[in-house]
Amino acid sequence: MRFILKYLIILTISLSAWSQTNGGASVQKPKMKHGSLKPKKSINLDPTIKEGSGLAIWNGKLWTHNDSGKPQLFALDTANGKLADTYDLPRIKNRDWEEISQDHDFFYIGDFGNNAHKADTLKIFRIDKRSLLQRKPVIDSIAFTWPETQNRGVQTKLNFDCEAMVVVGDSICLFTKEWKQGRRSRLFTVPKLPGQWLARYKTTLETRLLVTGASYDEQGEKLVLCGYNLTLQPYLLVFPKTSGQDFFSQPGRKIRVRKRFRQVEGIATANGTDYFLINEDFNFHLLHTKAQLHRLTIATD
Repeated sequence: MRFILKYLIILTISLSAWSQTNGGASVQKPKMKHGSLKPKKSINLDPTIKEGSGLAIWNGKLWTHNDSGKPQLFALDTANGKLADTYDLPRIKNRDWEEISQDHDFFYIGDFGNNAHKADTLKIFRIDKRSLLQRKPVIDSIAFTWPETQNRGVQTKLNFDCEAMVVVGDSICLFTKEWKQGRRSRLFTVPKLPGQWLARYKTTLETRLLVTGASYDEQGEKLVLCGYNLTLQPYLLVFPKTSGQDFFSQPGRKIRVRKRFRQVEGIATANGTDYFLINEDFNFHLLHTKAQLHRLTIATD
């Protein structure tokens, strides 16, 4: 995520300058049990991965990417976080890659970072997994635009910032990152098929966080969102009892991760209990936190 300092400073000075609601649409405020946890292990990442901005687990490896620079996927050893392999993705660009998700056959890379809200049409690249391992990646794209939403009762076209997605059934679920008072996240969906789509609005969740990553455990139907507040304190929002795309109707948990000043950007699990969390390198004057991979356990309720 680029230019984060600029936005944090602006928001800290005048957070209420941009305030929007979804009109008559209800904002979901599920009952949240609060807690905290400390990662079991934190590992410095290879210098190649300074802007790790998404995370997935497949084929015994962790998969991540930078949010700018060369269009590449990195495979990491799950035991020690070391870089195991690098896969080039030819003929596509890394405008602002913010998330990676998957289903049985494909990786999905979200090129939908939009801090300045200028990009109108966004993309999700779909990569055939088998062809990737053969180093002949077959890649197509899912393009989408945001629909009009209500801003204080007025229909308005807003180009949302987005950094989190999961694949559920035949849809890709997108969670916006909103730099506004309350820091809510809106849920939209698009089909997971190549084409040009208009995102469909589903609901709005009150988070009090900037949502930057998501993980969905299909077997356990458990959704976990990661993000941070305006002082870079990372949090997890855990929704253990979901049903399809109905993520927020049941109580959940808000967990403070005991690692300060971490710009967390991605989360992944293989079993719905053991999770990996990734944060970008952050450097501002005397404050410097290295890009790291964290391992933690989220107990089953």
